[in-house]
Amino acid sequence: MPMSEFTDGSIVQVRDVDPVTLAVLRERARSLGQSLSGYLRDLMDADAATETNAEVIARIAREREPVELTMADILAARDEGRR
Repeated sequence: MPMSEFTDGSIVQVRDVDPVTLAVLRERARSLGQSLSGYLRDLMDADAATETNAEVIARIAREREPVELTMADILAARDEGRR
């Protein structure tokens, strides 16, 4: 089920949108046969469903065993790889 179907009816209002930006978004929505509201909701749903780099790093840190390496270990592995 798309995320937009789980809405609780909340309203988001965005002020001071540049008129050129608004015109571009309206045209994109129109070209897809969508209302501006539906188009923006789909954009927000897609953004919310995509992890940020910080979220990916935090998830990996939670899910992985910690790695115990010293700078000397790293430099030794680098030097070994160069041989």
